[in-house]
Order: sequence, then structure tokens, then C-alpha cells
Amino acid sequence: MKGYGVTVSPMSGIPYPEFVRLARETEDSGYGGVFIPEANNDALLCSMAVANATKRINIGTWIVNIYLREPTLCAAAAEMVQDAAEGRFILGLGVSHRPALELRGINMGNARDRLRRDTKVIRDAFSGAIDMFGMKFRAPKHPIPIYFAALAMETAKLGGELADGLMLYMCPPERMRKSIDAARNVAQQNNRKPSDLTMTCGVPVFLHDDLNKAYAAARSGLAFYGALPFYNRIMANSGFAGPAAQIMEAAKKRDNAGMVAAVTNELADSVALVGPASRCIERLVAYREQGCDVPILVPNPIGEDFSTGVRRLLKAFSKLN
Repeated sequence: MKGYGVTVSPMSGIPYPEFVRLARETEDSGYGGVFIPEANNDALLCSMAVANATKRINIGTWIVNIYLREPTLCAAAAEMVQDAAEGRFILGLGVSHRPALELRGINMGNARDRLRRDTKVIRDAFSGAIDMFGMKFRAPKHPIPIYFAALAMETAKLGGELADGLMLYMCPPERMRKSIDAARNVAQQNNRKPSDLTMTCGVPVFLHDDLNKAYAAARSGLAFYGALPFYNRIMANSGFAGPAAQIMEAAKKRDNAGMVAAVTNELADSVALVGPASRCIERLVAYREQGCDVPILVPNPIGEDFSTGVRRLLKAFSKLN
């Protein structure tokens, strides 16, 4: 898969028919992939809906939370989606975040061990190696690529060993390059072709002709991520240790205003595309230069409803396709 992807999020609260319309419009606008986040929705069910409504575009879960699914059931659902998509589906797997899992009463344990185990079970189910009371799982008519969400460098390395691609998110281009290199080095060590791994990176987009308004929206939108340990470490390890510490300290106090104030314009520019379309497109070049095969644009509407924001983004970046 090449080109550019766009996330279309049912988490925005839009009705599901509108979600499917936006996915179809993403295809009609020439983008290479539509990627579906998961939180208060089921990304596999959403992928099935998109598969039935589109013909060309790649469809990826961004990502499926492995802690919420028994792996053979995940495999069976993925096979069904791929059958409908006729080979266009990508199974993105990830471990979510410890605070989010704890709210559900789930003990994360060793996340990479769990990801390794679930990946093996899913692949065994795809290959027919699992027998359940004399019944084997259906073999997919088309291969189902598995991509790993890899915020941590060690997970990127695990992806180089086991996955078909990485789904990176909200990291500066230089940090992204390190993750890509780590995955490809491990792939080579395991007698795999490094070029067979597809590298994607999600980039939040705060699109507005008024740069000050765009920065204000970015500070507000990115503060949430700084309160999550995985993303906070990325910020700290990418040269923003001070703002990262301030965001986390404010989060512990439930001080939302303090969290937002701690996000500097420099931090926002390092992990997001902020401002007018021309500025965003210019800054997107760095991700390609640092080895990203598929940049994934993540709409963050400013002063408008979600659907309007997505459509404005589709138009603004369509010249890239």
C-alpha cells in the first residue's frame, strides 16, 4: 500500500451511515487508505461496513485492542472482513494504554508478550493450524497483513520480527525514522526482507488559515495524549522533557488548563500538522523523507462539526494523491 491514508473516526459521535459516507468520500477523493480508530466502537465491525461500501481503498483497523478480544475470535472476524474487502483489509493490532485498560478492570501485564502470543494464535487460525472440537477456522481467501501499533521502540523491533508493517503515531519524523530502522534491522536479523514491512505514521492535522487558532486547537487536542504514559515518554524522548513533565503533573491534579498551557507551539509542530493547508503540506514532506511509506492524516476539526472538518481535509490534501 502506498499513497496517503485518512482516519475516519466513529468515536466522533457521527451516525454510522455518515461514517460510511465519509469513508466512501475518502475513496472517491483518491486516498490510498481509510483507517478506523477504536475506543467506544468496534473497529472490525466498522471495517466490515466500509468494506461493503467501497471498491478500491485499503481499510485498516487503527487499532484493534487485543485485550478486548480472544485471538481466535479476532482472527475469525478479520477473515470475514477480508472476504468482504476482497484483499483490501489490514489488521492493525495494539495493546491500548494501561490507564484505559485499568478503567475496564483489565491488568495489562507484559504487553509485548501478550502481543506476541496473540499474533501467533491469529496467524495459526488463519493457516488452519488450530483445531477446535474438530472444526478448523476458515482460511482467508486473501492474505491478511498484520500491522503493529508501535509507540515503544521495543514494540517496533517486535514488529520487525513478526508483523507486516508498523502503525506509528504522533512522533516527530526523526523519532519515526529510529523506529523504522529498528524494525527493519530486526527483520533482516530474522531473515526477512526489510522492504516487505510497510511503515505508516499517523499525523494529527489542525487545519486552519489562522495559525494562532490552529495552534490553540493543537494545544488543546494534544494535551490529552501527554497525559498517557506511552505518549508522554515519546514527547520526553523527543526533546520535550520539560513540557511532558508539566503535562503529566497537571494531569495528576486534573488541571486541564494547565495541561493545555504546557503544550508549546514547538511541541505541536514536532508531532502534528498545524495551520494553513500550504504549511501543513510543506511540513508533511519530512515524514516521506524519513521513510514513511503511508502518512496517515488524522483530522481534528476546528470550530466545525466532524464531518465538515474531514471533508475540508480531504479537499485540502487531495493534490497529494
